[in-house]
Amino acid sequence: MSNSTPMSLVNVFVEPKSVFDNLKENKKWAVLGLLLIIAVTSVSSMMFFGGMSPEWLIEQQLMAAGDMSTSEREAAKQGMEMMADYMGIMAAVSSAVMLPAITFIFTVYYLVIGSSAANTKPDFKFGDWFVFTIWTQMPGLVNTLGFCALFFTAASGDLPLSLINYASLNQLVLGYLPGDALYQWAESINLFSLWSIVIAAIGFNRCCKMPMVKAFIFSALPLVVIFLGWFVLFT
Repeated sequence: MSNSTPMSLVNVFVEPKSVFDNLKENKKWAVLGLLLIIAVTSVSSMMFFGGMSPEWLIEQQLMAAGDMSTSEREAAKQGMEMMADYMGIMAAVSSAVMLPAITFIFTVYYLVIGSSAANTKPDFKFGDWFVFTIWTQMPGLVNTLGFCALFFTAASGDLPLSLINYASLNQLVLGYLPGDALYQWAESINLFSLWSIVIAAIGFNRCCKMPMVKAFIFSALPLVVIFLGWFVLFT
């Protein structure tokens, strides 16, 4: 009897153990999940930027750029004016390219960990680890849907660019301002990324028979290395 079910797209959030226990059977639903992430992210980007006036968008970009000299600011403004009408399309294309690329990079990492650190090595090929990676990224879909809810219910289309990172450590806790040394760092740490770490840990536990502590360490390691290195560089 096949264990393939579209409910895996829901279970990855509420019962992730079952998704990883039946990982091979649910490949097509994982691929659908990745396509949903790409589609929702791309469409929301087009609608978000498309709803802004060019003047507002340029003002927001200059604000996010931080301190610049007068000549640097003028040059940046000219470039932004040329690209303002295309920001939505550029953001959508960027999402469509970057999301599969990031999935590929994490797939390589998970494959290496699964091959070298698993307590019991799963009979997984690259495609299986690619599916594993997609499931760990599904919180990104919830993140984007939350973003859509925020800008769809706003009274105006001229919204702060920081709305994209509404679930960041910066906006939830720290409150750094553009131009602060750690602003981009704190804006890039997202609550939903932490959720992805939890799902990846459960995946390692179920597929590689790792103890949960070990699974959490390997799941969190890429982001810890990236953000710890970034923090050290800017402090």
